Amino acid sequence: MASFNLFYTICFPVVQFGTLCHYRRIVVRGKENLPEGDAYILAPTHQNAMMDPLVVLLALYRPIAFLARADIFKNPVARFFLTWLRISPVYRIRDGRDQLSRNEAVFGVARRSLEQGIPLCLMAEGTHNDRHQLLPLVKGMFRIAGETQREMGHKPLYIVPVGLDYDHYEEPYSNVVVNICKPIGVQQYMAEYVENEPQALNHMRADLTVAMKDSIHQVNATDHYADEYAYCHQRTPDVLRELGLRNTVWNRFVARRHVSLQLAGLADDQLTQLYKQGAAFSAECERRRVPLWFASRYPRRSALRWVVQWVGSAVLLLLLLLLCWELLPLWVLSNPVVYLPTHLIARAKVEDPQFRSSINFAIRFGLSLVYMLVLFIVSICLFNVWRALALLLMGLFSAWLTPKVFVMVRDMVYGYRWLSRKPNAD
Repeated sequence: MASFNLFYTICFPVVQFGTLCHYRRIVVRGKENLPEGDAYILAPTHQNAMMDPLVVLLALYRPIAFLARADIFKNPVARFFLTWLRISPVYRIRDGRDQLSRNEAVFGVARRSLEQGIPLCLMAEGTHNDRHQLLPLVKGMFRIAGETQREMGHKPLYIVPVGLDYDHYEEPYSNVVVNICKPIGVQQYMAEYVENEPQALNHMRADLTVAMKDSIHQVNATDHYADEYAYCHQRTPDVLRELGLRNTVWNRFVARRHVSLQLAGLADDQLTQLYKQGAAFSAECERRRVPLWFASRYPRRSALRWVVQWVGSAVLLLLLLLLCWELLPLWVLSNPVVYLPTHLIARAKVEDPQFRSSINFAIRFGLSLVYMLVLFIVSICLFNVWRALALLLMGLFSAWLTPKVFVMVRDMVYGYRWLSRKPNAD
């Protein structure tokens, strides 16, 4: 875990900006739960491979030390990027028993980072998961927490549960919720830790498991996971009305959690009926080629609202084109990468769906950096520094604004598909 040097400091906001442009909206709640002035370990759910640490970095906007499983370091490009992000490898039995001894040095550096006031982030599940369900937590985090708290003595150490919720893992410009929950103090386990370390670690893990499940939309079903998840989306508009909540990214997340909690108390015969409704809703979305997250954004029969939104988006796009028509070639020249469908490359080349968004981000980010650097140098040679800077700023603004225009067009297409269904499709 290398020091946070000048190169990292300079590039940090650039990566943050790239992450911000990669998503439509990143909603962060609970930052007041971070222990101010105390050492803490972040324990986020592992939902989307490399994008998880990037989202956590953006949410906290400060340097963080990370630990991740060693097998993802095998690719040289991935290893370079991971090392730059201050992510260090943790070795498991499947990596070879002879490698496990290397963990002691890694854990030692992690403890020193905590003692120096740098938050440590560990994906407590140990591997990513393509379901909105928490996996069993691995013990490495609790070993580090216990040893660090013992070395720190009376100075407190905390574990902070962080729930990550993506509208869609793979589709570009989706929404993300970052839910930072109340910290768990490690000191409360230390008396037991001294007497019976394995038992203390198990209690720590059990308490964190409960807290992390509370931080996410925990889908309870296993055999009927897809049906329950679809039913939660189907019920979202009604729950928002019942709870008197505005239709926002955060409130839709709250509504989905609310539905799953209600389902947890129902009998099997009731669940079977509701799962059938969810399956039918999912089939309807597939038939109309509309994702669940979009179909659940508005009540299913609010056609007027959808038409007003569609017309408003069309007028706004037309105004943008009229105002910027003469600048359009220059706008595209300043950053053509944003127009490339790089997500299709990731979809075709990457077998694991959980890594596709990460690969897509890496391609776009890398191409954008190279292109804009070359364009800046060429502009200086052909014109002057000020024009080169103006073109660079236009490229950065394009990286932020153009995806929002794409989202507007995409939502118009989805809205048209959803409104065009037959009245009896419900």
